[in-house]
Amino acid sequence: MSNNKLVLITGSTDGIGKKTALEIVNLGYHVIIHGRNQKSAEQTMDQIKKETKDDCISATFADLGSFNQIIEMTKNIKKQFKKLDVLVNNAGVYRPEKRLSQENIEETFAINYVAPFLLTNLLIDLLKKADSSRIVNVVSQVHSNRLNLNDLQFQNDYTGVKAYAQSKTCLIMFTYLLAEKLKKTTTTVNCLHPGIINTKLLKAAMSSIGAPVSAGAENLIYIATSHKLEKITGTYFDNNKPKLSKEITYNAEMQKKLWEKTEKLIGMKFINSSFSYV
Repeated sequence: MSNNKLVLITGSTDGIGKKTALEIVNLGYHVIIHGRNQKSAEQTMDQIKKETKDDCISATFADLGSFNQIIEMTKNIKKQFKKLDVLVNNAGVYRPEKRLSQENIEETFAINYVAPFLLTNLLIDLLKKADSSRIVNVVSQVHSNRLNLNDLQFQNDYTGVKAYAQSKTCLIMFTYLLAEKLKKTTTTVNCLHPGIINTKLLKAAMSSIGAPVSAGAENLIYIATSHKLEKITGTYFDNNKPKLSKEITYNAEMQKKLWEKTEKLIGMKFINSSFSYV
């Protein structure tokens, strides 16, 4: 039976995201499956409905490399739902070779960091309408202790590992600053390293075998649903325990500068739950 709590999980058509979606449906939540396109999202939705014998599943889609598609997706979500209890920014990529998004932004940076920044800010008003809500950002222990704000897209010395690590550094910094911005609300913001998990991303990055997808999903589900974390915000988790991320991620001045640069990149300025084009 549904507990009427609504969860949106990005990148939930395979890997950790898909397993997390299935298990959260089993916990009684209404889950919105996100895929890159309508077909993959709806196929996953139908499959999970069949496996769980539960109709509390919806589907949405957007290429997270496209600002316009993210904006359109959030409009559709707001038409269908009056609140959002949990947003899980799970989708991520690893690109061995440099590629550009539809807005000509380096794709790892665009999908792993800029997309969650935009999507989260566009959905803040729905999250605030829930009695209490959570934003969960899936990051990685592979993050950097350096950040060049003047070259966030590796114009000259791109490598897949450096781009991936930097995108996760930025997402951690976003987690901490957003938690601070929302500290007077009932919305918490946390991030986690899900573990070294046997996903397509791991195989692309390291050609190695990690823990089963179920292990990563278990860690994600804990941060997204555990009653023990209702008041915890602005925290990095590893193996379900609070840990310290790299020192640079706590630099408040760098966090603010990164936020401002991201707003300029997107062409929107976010103030509380509203936004304007700049």
